Amino acid sequence: MVEKKVAVVADPYVSAFYRMLGFLAFRAGSPEEARRIISELLAREDLGIVFVAAEYYEGLGDDFLEMVQRKRPDLIVTVLPTPRERGRPMDVQKELLKALGMG
Repeated sequence: MVEKKVAVVADPYVSAFYRMLGFLAFRAGSPEEARRIISELLAREDLGIVFVAAEYYEGLGDDFLEMVQRKRPDLIVTVLPTPRERGRPMDVQKELLKALGMG
């Protein structure tokens, strides 16, 4: 079984923080740039989860996220709360079902 890695797509400050913790971290400046980075990451078989900064995640669009799920059903792309984003309750059951391909 191949060991899967975790990647983070966020602004330069947040990505630098996660890079220091040992994550694969990629800098983005907008949702469009985050979308481009994630599209490139789809070719990497060693990734299991991609966390996207909340301020970019909402701008990815449902169509894009569905395309990612079709191309890589084994890859989870999810939101990463950041200091710039106001927190809000998360429907954990809904996110878990989505990650399992059942929601």
